[in-house]
Amino acid sequence: MPQAITSSTSSAAYAYGAAKPSPVTLQAQLQRYQQQLSDCVNCASADTPKGKSDIQAIAARIAEVERRIAQSSSAGNTPPAPDGRIDVYA
Repeated sequence: MPQAITSSTSSAAYAYGAAKPSPVTLQAQLQRYQQQLSDCVNCASADTPKGKSDIQAIAARIAEVERRIAQSSSAGNTPPAPDGRIDVYA
């Protein structure tokens, strides 16, 4: 395998209420994981048990980042206040 599976964010940081990563950060993570997956799928050891395990792990990380991107984009579509006004100071 060309690269080890890496994550630039710590899951522990999110467990303690740290700020969520921005959509730009998530998109960058997604692109990195997609490149790692491409590298793993196209390497000589892709058909070995270790290669298959790495591919599965990277695919799981991609799915997680895609889920977080979907959540953050749906969270950004908050409905207006009941009286029709939008809180611009929030």
